Amino acid sequence: MLNKKYVGDYRLENMKDKKGKVVTKPVYKGTYYVFEKPADKVRSEVRLIAAFTLLAILFFVLAVAFYSNKGFSAQYYTLVPFLVCVFPLLYLAIAAFYLLKSGNSPESPVTRERKDKMHERLAKSSFVIMLLSGWNLCGIVLAYILKLAGRESRPVTVNDIVFSSASLFFFASIVLVFSRRKNVTMVPAAKGDN
Repeated sequence: MLNKKYVGDYRLENMKDKKGKVVTKPVYKGTYYVFEKPADKVRSEVRLIAAFTLLAILFFVLAVAFYSNKGFSAQYYTLVPFLVCVFPLLYLAIAAFYLLKSGNSPESPVTRERKDKMHERLAKSSFVIMLLSGWNLCGIVLAYILKLAGRESRPVTVNDIVFSSASLFFFASIVLVFSRRKNVTMVPAAKGDN
């Protein structure tokens, strides 16, 4: 299914199929894009981004697995922003998947839709995750402060420590993904490359 944003990139053309019947098909007439950096640099950056994304997913799952409603990390200001990260994390995983597919042949031009699914989605989703995960870390710090001040009656459990550590590593992985996004920037391809 084609998004309305990309409809203008296609033109309908009449073609003959194998049986000789005239068939109308959409043909891409928009701008093609290629990676700005050299192919070997793009391959290594794509692998790093995919590895950091995988690490982020693993730390997210670890944190959720060790969440405990008996400890202080069960506060809504700590847990809610962290759980909302699941949606942009899914988009980030899809962007990393598309990057890996295109990273195998970085010289090949891609359509504007594919470029947006890779680079734009990578930048936006990692930024949103950084905001939500940062909010989560601030909540964890606040919970520790409240516990030290005696205002939090819930105990600090081992699960809280694992949850806090996994949240911190999750945030660090996303920061690394976000910082490497400029290394997979795409630019319009030369006319002869299409």
